Amino acid sequence: MNFYALIEELSNPDESLLFFRELPGCFVTAPTTREAIQQAPGAIAEYARWLQQHNIFFFEKDLSSITIVVKEILRAESVGPRFVADLPAPTDQERDNALQVARVARAQLADLYNAVVPAHRGRPVKPEEWSLTDHLEHVLRAEAHYVSCLSDQVPESLPPIPEGELAFKLMENGRSYEAVLRGLTPAQRTRLYLHGEAEWTAAKTLRRMTKHVREHYPWMMEIADRLSGQSQEFGSPS
Repeated sequence: MNFYALIEELSNPDESLLFFRELPGCFVTAPTTREAIQQAPGAIAEYARWLQQHNIFFFEKDLSSITIVVKEILRAESVGPRFVADLPAPTDQERDNALQVARVARAQLADLYNAVVPAHRGRPVKPEEWSLTDHLEHVLRAEAHYVSCLSDQVPESLPPIPEGELAFKLMENGRSYEAVLRGLTPAQRTRLYLHGEAEWTAAKTLRRMTKHVREHYPWMMEIADRLSGQSQEFGSPS
């Protein structure tokens, strides 16, 4: 079975990001394009398992034979170029698939965050690293940016959110974004929006949003596990 890869090659840092339009939230990050392509079959298989675990059933294909076909490669100085494959309007099914993936991934992040002792959420494991709060704030701001790029207005900047409300706002804002994306007219789904030098389409927003919200879960899980280990070693704060 053929899967058509969209690849961003970044020069700073040296990194390749690989996406599939038909698999929202499935991606590979690797130091080189060759390594990204090599890792792609495993990423697709893991993605299929994740969908099944969360009762998402739009992707039920035979994965006994996976062939990665490179459809586009873009070289960029920063993350976020627009592929030719981002130009066609998402179908209703494509949109619904992406929104379902994003909804479940947000719920994972919110549940993980809420399961951590409040006193630990804003504490980085090491001074130079991000805390769980840093990650969740970043996801909230990125999602607001992605969706607000589908307008002629200046992309939205979120006001500060109290730490105790971050998980709730992640889910609440997600529902608002779903309504916006479901409400796009046929013309808006195909339109190209310009913000500075960046080009945005509905398909690009869905691609970047689903990738980003799934990308942060393993990082946040690692932090939560390390915080738990520290708590057991030194005792929880009173």
